[in-house]
Amino acid sequence: MMPRKAAAVAIALSIAPLPAMAFDTGKLGQRGTLPLEDIMPLIGKTAALKREVDAALRDNNKKVENVNCDGARFPGQWVNLGGERVSPYTCDFGGKWLRIRATVRVTDRGGRAYETITPAAMKNASKVTETSLTWEWTTEEPASSIRLKNDLAF
Repeated sequence: MMPRKAAAVAIALSIAPLPAMAFDTGKLGQRGTLPLEDIMPLIGKTAALKREVDAALRDNNKKVENVNCDGARFPGQWVNLGGERVSPYTCDFGGKWLRIRATVRVTDRGGRAYETITPAAMKNASKVTETSLTWEWTTEEPASSIRLKNDLAF
């Protein structure tokens, strides 16, 4: 027979909520442009990535507002998130591209996490959290990238 304390722990573990899996942004089916400055707060959460971006800006004589990116885009059917951009991001530094991936978590006001696109998720989701950034630099234009113009001067 299992001791009472061990049984209580076993029961608690069996009913405890499991951490939510990441939301698959690849299923959103849309991409949209955004300026690098819009994702600088996210980039700033990872010191090494921030240093690399600052160096790339300096090396390419660019300002943060002159670098364009694209990201996965929530379609308009998402009541509270329509138009929002999320990982993966691709930023064009002029012959050098930065691809950033993150673990994306989509939740409603009560904290309920959505792992897939469902009618309830599209109606109720109101917050996107991006964590665990990974990134890579390439001199080959990524296949998913929209060719972005960096020079915004008219």
